[in-house]
Amino acid sequence: MKRTLYRLHVITSSLRIVGDAIEYVALPWSLLNATGSLISIGGFSLFTHLPWVLFPPILGRALDRATKKVRLAFLALILQALLAVLIVPLSSNVWAFYLIVSGISALDILHRYYGLSLIASMTLDSSELQSLNAKLATVENALSLVAFPLAGFLTYRFGIRAMLLDAVLLLLGALALVPYLNVEVKREGTEEAREEKRLQISRRLVVGVLASVLLFNFALGSFRIFVFASLKELAKGEVLYGLLQGLTTVGSLVAVAGLTYLARKRLAGLKRPLILGMLLQSIALLIVGVPAVVALFPAVFILGFGGELLNVSFDSLMQRFIPLESLGTARGVFDALATIVIPLSHLVFAWLIERGVETLCLTSAAFLIGALAVGLFAITTRGLPSG
Repeated sequence: MKRTLYRLHVITSSLRIVGDAIEYVALPWSLLNATGSLISIGGFSLFTHLPWVLFPPILGRALDRATKKVRLAFLALILQALLAVLIVPLSSNVWAFYLIVSGISALDILHRYYGLSLIASMTLDSSELQSLNAKLATVENALSLVAFPLAGFLTYRFGIRAMLLDAVLLLLGALALVPYLNVEVKREGTEEAREEKRLQISRRLVVGVLASVLLFNFALGSFRIFVFASLKELAKGEVLYGLLQGLTTVGSLVAVAGLTYLARKRLAGLKRPLILGMLLQSIALLIVGVPAVVALFPAVFILGFGGELLNVSFDSLMQRFIPLESLGTARGVFDALATIVIPLSHLVFAWLIERGVETLCLTSAAFLIGALAVGLFAITTRGLPSG
């Protein structure tokens, strides 16, 4: 049954990823076209990320307590579809726009945590976890290759009304879950699972990892602002933005394909791909500062490649070492703390750019902060098992 639920999750995530691409392009570009200000993008970022600061511990705990977790995923998709429809007539009201965006973002949390718990319930083997997470990411990234350029075209052609297609896709995903609403998702009480409960994580490790992630997210959060700053004066910038997102996805797809192969050969481990991903994303920050639009292409490719190595490995790391009954809560607390710096980064770097600070100076500073975070993470996780 768990394998069936996993395959179903791949399908529903596929439908959701196409809708996410529409949201990712249509929502900020609709706002930017209406206001003409990068500060509005900073505000959009704030309201997109605010739910990830406030709600992950609550939603994670709710998911941990629920044995019939599929019901929560179904509810998240249904409500998100309703909000996608509602934002079309209310898009001219900036504050209503921000509030609806916050609601959509909050529901994304619940669906993501459902998938995290589902995969964690299937195995404790590091290579299998890497393989399951990488397969899911491969499907999502393959679809994104088409979804982001399509989203750019739909946004250019229909504007905010492209969100109606997002609503249809979310509704289809919800309906696919209906036959499984009464299925329980839990980890079997094996000796390995009981041993997992005795794992003790030191305070030094927790503080070190959180500090490194806060630094890294602050640095990496600036990347999106640098891209908008380069494109905002271009005609049809939203179309090029969609193409760049597609290229980011190419990088992600190459990364997960390689990670899937290495996981099958049991060569990947959990920590090494994660640290490599952080380092590559820091390098992307340095490249994006080059004062030419063409520099965006290698920058976004490296960003996607490094980001997928980081994301898949970090999910597997938490699924391996955090007990299932507290996985959602632990991930929720972590995400809330890690997310809080991203909108702050967007607002700070947008403000500095609009005050005339050279972009190359800002990207160099962001790279140095990211490199510092990589070193701190490597040092604080030395005692953690690599597999």
